[in-house]
Amino acid sequence: MLDNGIPSWQLIHTLVFDFDGVFTDNKVWVDQDGNESVRCDRADGLAFDMLRRFIRHNDWDLDYFILSTERSKVVSARAKKLLIPCHQEVRDKAAHIGKYLNKNNKHGAGLIYVGNDLNDLKVMKISGYSIAPSDAHPLIKQRADLVLPSKGGEGFVREIIERIIGLDQMSSSIFLKQNLI
Repeated sequence: MLDNGIPSWQLIHTLVFDFDGVFTDNKVWVDQDGNESVRCDRADGLAFDMLRRFIRHNDWDLDYFILSTERSKVVSARAKKLLIPCHQEVRDKAAHIGKYLNKNNKHGAGLIYVGNDLNDLKVMKISGYSIAPSDAHPLIKQRADLVLPSKGGEGFVREIIERIIGLDQMSSSIFLKQNLI
C-alpha cells in the first residue's frame, strides 16, 4: 500500500471504471430529439496517456476498461477518444467481472473497481480494492476502500491514475526523465 491509500501498481492487474458519475458529474443533457450529452473532464485524456507510458516503461501487464450498465453513444465516443475498451449493456456487473477473472485466470485481489452508485456495490464487494468519488451514494462511500476528495467528472479519474502511478508522491522531474509526462 502506498502512502496515498492506493495499492502498489505491482499488485494491480485490472482497473475497471464505471462511467456515469465517475467520468462525468452524473448529469445528462437531453435535447428535444432525445440526444444525450454529458460533461467530462479533459484532464482524463492526459491521465490515460501517462498511464499508457507508465505501463510501457514498467512492462506492466495491466488491463483497464469501462464497465457500463447501459449502451450509450456518449460512452462509446468517450471511450474511443480515450483509447479505453468499453463493456456496455452489462446488467450484472459482478457476474461480468467474475467471468472476466475466470476467463483470464486472474484473482479479485488484483482488481481495482471505481464506482459511485448502488449498481456498483456488488462488484465492489468482489474487488480487491474499490475507489469512489466524494459525491458517491452514501452506501458506496461506506463500502469503498478509498473515497477521494474529488467529485465524479471533476478530476476524479485523473486523481486515481496519478495516485496509481505515484505521480502524487514523486517529483515531476522523475516523470519527465522517464518520458511519462
